[in-house]
Amino acid sequence: MQEQYLTYNQLLDEEFMKLYTANPVNALTLYFLEPVDIIAFWEWEAAGGTCEKAIHYKLEKPLITLIQAIETC
Repeated sequence: MQEQYLTYNQLLDEEFMKLYTANPVNALTLYFLEPVDIIAFWEWEAAGGTCEKAIHYKLEKPLITLIQAIETC
């Protein structure tokens, strides 16, 4: 079920960008459909992660996890 949602019904990019501005940890949780804590967010930021990169990675590979995205940065 999660795979279908991530492939076909994921959070719209515009909505994600608004959420990311207000609360990036929550936005990443909703966008990747996995629990994200502040430590994971700091790792994301330290690797150069941005909301634009998250959108780019999800377009290329809808089932990517946050850890995979961090490793890709």
